[in-house]
Amino acid sequence: MQQPKIELAKARDLGEIVSDSFTFIKQNFKPLFTTVITFCGLFIIATATTYALQQVKVLDMQKHIFENNYQTFDTVSDRFGVEFFLSILFMMLSYTLMITTVISYMALYKQKGNAAPTNEEVWGYIKYYFFRVLTAAILLTVLLVVATLACVIPGIYVYPIFGLVFPIMIFENASFGYSFSRSFNLIKNNWWATFGTLFVMTIIVSFASLIFAFPSFIITIVNALTHGKNTASTSVPLAIIVGLVQQMAQLLYVLPLVALGFCYCNLNEIKESSGLMDRINQFGSNSPDSHLPAEEY
Repeated sequence: MQQPKIELAKARDLGEIVSDSFTFIKQNFKPLFTTVITFCGLFIIATATTYALQQVKVLDMQKHIFENNYQTFDTVSDRFGVEFFLSILFMMLSYTLMITTVISYMALYKQKGNAAPTNEEVWGYIKYYFFRVLTAAILLTVLLVVATLACVIPGIYVYPIFGLVFPIMIFENASFGYSFSRSFNLIKNNWWATFGTLFVMTIIVSFASLIFAFPSFIITIVNALTHGKNTASTSVPLAIIVGLVQQMAQLLYVLPLVALGFCYCNLNEIKESSGLMDRINQFGSNSPDSHLPAEEY
């Protein structure tokens, strides 16, 4: 017997959010990851390539240090180089695009009555929201860093609140200012459940990421045992392969993003019972849905 499609607009506790997030990914595995790879794959590869090139440069630096009696390099270009800054840029664009893609997929899934959207529909949302999400991500990252440096605890407190800004922005087609203030209102009296969900998902993804880091660990150990201090002798192709494998772990972040979407839907349902109201409003309505974002005035 086929399992009923997951309904997003439903009040859930922490355990239900976690389990339903896995169920949602299971039910939408092929269309969801096809969409993610289609729109995020190029940036993931670019991130992995620039990261690998940076690792190769580090290995070359180590070799020169060994050959020059451990004399270090003093310039920024010697220590980092263009590869380092490109890897950061591509990583930022990759994560932003993944946030936009996954949350847009969920928003369209809800609009289509629990049906998977097409790539064309998701692409329409990506074009509409990408730069808005990118701007919000930069601003929120700066605020999160400041809050964390202030006393750590403020950073922990605002972490789930800031995360809600993205689904609010896409589900409700809202501006950054509106999404920012609404995230505080939505999470009121429900902070622990939201934080707990994101914390559990982060732990799961962190442990799963060890699978991708394991080859790098083995190579490092073997290389240290076979070459001693001259660890820079690792081959360039090997360093690139390790970098590619490690960066593929980015796909695991689909899981906490899906959970974040469920957190928003849960809080929105608790506060406003939007799912019930949508079902009531649909009685007798046969008008087609264009699945396009509605402008906010």
